[in-house]
Amino acid sequence: MNTKVNSKGVFVVLVLGAIITALVSTVMSTALPAIMAEFVIPASQAQLVTSIYSLVSGVMILATAVIIKKFKTRRLFLTGMFLFSIGVLLCAICPTYGVMLAGRVVQGVGYGIIISLTQVVILTIVPEGRRGFAMGIYGFAVVLAPILGPILGGLVIDHYSWRLIFWIILLICAVDIILGLIFMRNVLENTPQRFDVPSMILAAVGFTGVVLGTGNIGTYPFLSVQTGLLLLVGVAALVVFALRQMKLENPLLNLRVFTERDFTVAVIMSVILYGTMNAMPTIMPILVQTIMGHSATMFGIIIAPCSVLMAVLSPFTGKLFDKIGMRPLALIGCVLATISNACILFVRRDSPVILLIAILIVFGIGMAFVVMNLVTFGMEKLEGAKKTDGTALITCLRTMGSALGTAGFVALMSVGTTAGQYTVENVHHSYIGMTVCTAITVIIVIVFIRGKKKDEKNKLPAPETPIESEGENE
Repeated sequence: MNTKVNSKGVFVVLVLGAIITALVSTVMSTALPAIMAEFVIPASQAQLVTSIYSLVSGVMILATAVIIKKFKTRRLFLTGMFLFSIGVLLCAICPTYGVMLAGRVVQGVGYGIIISLTQVVILTIVPEGRRGFAMGIYGFAVVLAPILGPILGGLVIDHYSWRLIFWIILLICAVDIILGLIFMRNVLENTPQRFDVPSMILAAVGFTGVVLGTGNIGTYPFLSVQTGLLLLVGVAALVVFALRQMKLENPLLNLRVFTERDFTVAVIMSVILYGTMNAMPTIMPILVQTIMGHSATMFGIIIAPCSVLMAVLSPFTGKLFDKIGMRPLALIGCVLATISNACILFVRRDSPVILLIAILIVFGIGMAFVVMNLVTFGMEKLEGAKKTDGTALITCLRTMGSALGTAGFVALMSVGTTAGQYTVENVHHSYIGMTVCTAITVIIVIVFIRGKKKDEKNKLPAPETPIESEGENE
C-alpha cells in the first residue's frame, strides 16, 4: 500500500459514496406516488424505478470482481461516482418517464461499482486491529441512510417537489467527487484479468428478461411479447449462462459452490426474503399515501421504526447465531415475517397509523433475526476461493431477488385495477403472495436447516493458552 495514502480521507470518501448510493434507493420509494401522478403511469410501471436499480447493480456486481483487479482504484471510484452523478442528473431533469429509467440504469452501474469497491478498499487500508471498528462505522452509516431516506424524502416531497431530492443528492455527489480527487489513491494491486463478455451479456439479458416480464404480468396478458416472450428469453438466457459457467475454467460465477447444502439453502432463502423485504417499501407508500390519504412524511414516520429495529437488533442476533445456530433464529425470523405479512390482509383504508407501525415493527424484528445471519450460515462451510465465489453469488442473487420480488409483488397488486386506481384489496393481492413466500421459508427452515452441532475443531487437541482454557470452562 502507498505510504502517502491518507487512510482517514479515503475512508470518509468511500463511506460518503456508500451513503449516497444507499440513500437514493429508499428515497425513491417515498416518491413513487408522486412519480405515478406526474407521468400518469400505474404502479406496475413505476416499480421499475426501484427494481431496475437493483437489477443493473446486481449485474454490475458480477463484473466487479474482475474490474477491481484490472483497473486502478482511484480511476474506478471516480468513474463509479461520475456515472452515478450523471444518472442522478438525468432523474432531476427528466422530461419523460423513459429518461428517468435511463437515469436509474446509469445510477445502478455506478452503485454496483461503488458498493463492491468500498468494502475491499476499507479492509485494505485499515490496519487489522481496527478493521472491525471501521466496518462497524461503515455498516452503521449505510444502515442509517435507508432509515433517514423516507423521512427526509417525505419532507421534501410534501413541501417542494420530488425532483429536489435529486438536486440535493447531486450536490452531495459533487462534494464526494471533489474529496475523491483530493484523497483517493490507488491502494489495490492490479493484475491482468480475463473478462468473459458472453457470460456478462447472457446474465444481463437473462435477469432483465425475467424481471421485466414478471413486472408486466399484471398489465399485459401472459401470452404476450411484453410478458411471455420476455420471460421465455430471460429463462433461456439464464439456462445458457449456467451451462457456460459449468464449462469455463474461470467462470464469471462459480456455480459449483451450490454443491454445499447450507449455502444453497441460504441463497434460496435470501432471494425470497430480499424479494419480500424490498417489495414492502415499494407497496407501502401506495397504501399509505395513495389509498389511505396520508402524506409522504407520514410514510417515512411509519416505516422508520421497522428500519431502526433491523439496524439495532442485527448485531445482537449475530451474537445469538454464534451461540445457538441458524435454525432457531431463522424459524423465529421467518415466522414473524409471515405473521406480519398476514396481518396486512386485515388492514383497511381507515385503519389507524399505529396499527401499520406495529405490523411493520414485527416484520423488521423478523428480518433482523434471519437476513444477515443467512450470509454467515451460508458462507461458514466454504473455504479458500469458494468464499469469494460464494460472496459474489449470494450478493448478486439476493440483489436480483430484490428486483424480482418488487416487480412480481407489484404486478400482483396491479391485477384487477381499473384506470390505475388502487384499492386496499389490490394491496392485499400482493400481501397474499408475500405471506405465501415467507411461509415457504418457514418450511425450508424446518426441513433443511439442521440444529447447531458442536464445532468439529473443538474435538482437536486445544492449544495450551489461557484464552482457550477459559473457552472450555464456558
